[in-house]
Amino acid sequence: MTEQTVIQQILNGNTGAFRQIVEAYSDKLFAFIGRIVKQPMDAEEIAEDVLVKAYQHLAEYRNTQASFWTWLCSIAYNESLNHLRKAKPTLLYLDDDANTVLISEADNLLTEPDADPRIDDLKQAIARLSTDDRTLIELYYYDDKPIKDIAYIVGQSESNVTVRLHRIRKILYNDINKSLTNENARRI
Repeated sequence: MTEQTVIQQILNGNTGAFRQIVEAYSDKLFAFIGRIVKQPMDAEEIAEDVLVKAYQHLAEYRNTQASFWTWLCSIAYNESLNHLRKAKPTLLYLDDDANTVLISEADNLLTEPDADPRIDDLKQAIARLSTDDRTLIELYYYDDKPIKDIAYIVGQSESNVTVRLHRIRKILYNDINKSLTNENARRI
């Protein structure tokens, strides 16, 4: 059964058909939200809220504007940001060579060590981005979303998303170069 057929059945009163939507998208939705909010319990709760909201607003979905998954991501993105605005960030203080560094646990992107230190520098630079900027990078590079879908998800124009991605890449470039310069200075 196609996605559109299932949606039409739900809109026609077959509420049980929504189970197919839940089964098809809940894991992907949880992963998407988890990259934004970082806490699995919060991501699970938000995913449930997103599915409820999707069910309640299913009649508003227009497949001519975006795919169903992109529509769900748009709801999930907004719900995740609302959650982060309400939640206070957990802060962790690290002391590194007498320089105190303040890191937000919500900004830890990836924890797996890589062989190439430049990859670690990039991951750290991405983790230091704001939630909005990090989400744009993840949608574009990790999820391979086209600019059109990203614009729909974050509720901005395609040109604005393109400009923001360009600026974020500049920020990352400068951040990594600054990190490398500082590292080289410490070695001398």
